[in-house]
Amino acid sequence: MAAAMWRAPNDPTIYGSVDVEATALLAFLERHREAHPEARATVAHLVAAALARTLARHPEVNARVRLWGRLELREDVVITMQVASDNGRDLGMVRIPGAHRLALDAISEKVRRQAGEVRREDEKYELAKSRSMLKRMPWWLMRSVLDATDLITNELDIEVRSQGLLRDTFGSAMVTNVGVFGVDTAFAPFTPIARCPIIVLVTEVKQRPWVVGDEVVPRPVLRLCATFDHRIIDGAHAGKLGADIRQLLEETPEVLATAE
Repeated sequence: MAAAMWRAPNDPTIYGSVDVEATALLAFLERHREAHPEARATVAHLVAAALARTLARHPEVNARVRLWGRLELREDVVITMQVASDNGRDLGMVRIPGAHRLALDAISEKVRRQAGEVRREDEKYELAKSRSMLKRMPWWLMRSVLDATDLITNELDIEVRSQGLLRDTFGSAMVTNVGVFGVDTAFAPFTPIARCPIIVLVTEVKQRPWVVGDEVVPRPVLRLCATFDHRIIDGAHAGKLGADIRQLLEETPEVLATAE
């Protein structure tokens, strides 16, 4: 029955998670908010900054698959963050080019500004025209339009900004904050037309048992859950990325407050 029921696998997706002891990063964010109340930096912004700098240290995973199988390294680290819109019924996307060179406040400001544009359906939002077109699209035409968009922006690497079609739209990695919904463990699927090899879900920081020396003590823990494209990232790559991000967030989160 199993042999007859299941089809041969062809999905390159792999999953992994890392627990970050969050005492230092929460203390840093509290100090940072007191010193810069206008910035309103969050845990998700901090994770995006740490992920961007980690990708810059490992350029071999900042890649995409093009032309039906060609592996191509990116020249820039572009992080995209998902933002809720239309009272939670829709998602918008904030693109952060050069994220590995930006300070935490610059990232949080860019996210806040573009999130506002998404929710207001502001014409200044760089993806406004393509979002508007897709919202008006009849269901029977949607697949063909998305296939054409994939061909133009990914395979042919063409940008048509006048129509809100950006080259390599989804960037190097996507970050989504599900902790605001009280979620403490979750994984996200890849969007078929996206060519980013990493999706990171930022979950709720909560008290968990943590081993300190020979004792088990309660500590605030941030669980980062990631989806990887196995065509680009294998277990060794994923392990190095997780270890570097954890070290940044646990030991030196303050370095993310300054631009590189």
